[in-house]
Amino acid sequence: MSLSQNISQRAKRLREWLIESTAGLQAFLTMLRHSNLPKVAALLALGFGLAGLAISLVQGEKTFTSFWIGVWWAVVTMTTTGYGDFYPVTALGRFIGVIAMLTGLVLVSFFTATISSLFVAAKIREGKGLEQVRYHDHIVICGFGMLTRRLLDALIVFDRDTPVKVTLIAEVPGEDAEELISEYQRLELKFVRGDWTHEAVLKRAGILNARTVVVMPDESIQTTGLRDEKTILTTLAVKALNPKVRLIAHITQADNRVFLQRAQADEIFVADELTSYLLASRTLTSGLPQAARDMFTIESPTRLDVVDLPPELAGKTFAQAAFYFFDKGAILIGLTREETPLEASDILSADSGALDEFIRRKFQEAGFGSADKTLTRARINPSRDAIVDERDKGFVIGKVV
Repeated sequence: MSLSQNISQRAKRLREWLIESTAGLQAFLTMLRHSNLPKVAALLALGFGLAGLAISLVQGEKTFTSFWIGVWWAVVTMTTTGYGDFYPVTALGRFIGVIAMLTGLVLVSFFTATISSLFVAAKIREGKGLEQVRYHDHIVICGFGMLTRRLLDALIVFDRDTPVKVTLIAEVPGEDAEELISEYQRLELKFVRGDWTHEAVLKRAGILNARTVVVMPDESIQTTGLRDEKTILTTLAVKALNPKVRLIAHITQADNRVFLQRAQADEIFVADELTSYLLASRTLTSGLPQAARDMFTIESPTRLDVVDLPPELAGKTFAQAAFYFFDKGAILIGLTREETPLEASDILSADSGALDEFIRRKFQEAGFGSADKTLTRARINPSRDAIVDERDKGFVIGKVV
């Protein structure tokens, strides 16, 4: 990683930390306003003031020369600190001191218990999946099952620099969620309980600040068609809340792909989509299924991966980039980049005629011309003379050394 990339990454982490810390502080202040803590604090302050006033009036001006010295004595006494710099000398003053001590024990205990109860309640709500997630630029996974476990395992393997922040939305008991969080400690995993087709649940998962959303089939639904219907509904709900987020949908029936495309899903995976091809290849020849298993198994040292290209490869040919990775013990098989799709303004004139407005409207209806949306362009085995762009990433087989 170059120095500029390292600085950029650290700046991004600092920005995310500041955003999350600010959101957490705002949520804490909101929680305080809706709790009994302000009333308890006001009652404690009133006790300090009354005790300070009483001791100032009783002891006269020789020892307690001002009201604020009396308040200082009241705070020290009622919190059982007892500095001893000021103390009553008359019988009535000592009686007031005893009353202040006993009252302070009750009020201070009540105050600290109220603060503790707020944190305990928040922790309990978080364990039950009812607390608001305040992550920024995180991954939201909708649905839990064996496929989700494999996805979490893969995120751990692909994590190179910092732990991935993940929010899991699922309808599982709190005990199972706590075990899951403990099992995947290498991930910054948060749990939200609820139906992920509901906007309130999605908002609680931080969907408005998410980087990527992965919608998995609901394995609790036995009918495959109904599973895909829930995936489609979730896609519509997510895109309505956050059109910018990158959404990856997993479905069980290929016929439902068109509905997800209309719902603006960025990437669509169909279960067992490659099975027939691998079975046919295994029937006619041998080796391809094994090669595919090696390339798409998480633990395999020769798995297919997407890596950042070194800055010095920008402007070089694909052949030169392939030789670079070959010397590093890996094989470069293609390039990928994220591009902004074609916009109507790219082909229309500055005039706003009726025909131009009609074409612009049709572009928008077709999903083009959105500055917030990017498209992934993948090129496998491009021409050896193809020029590597600075935005490109590489498809690599094997571990780069």
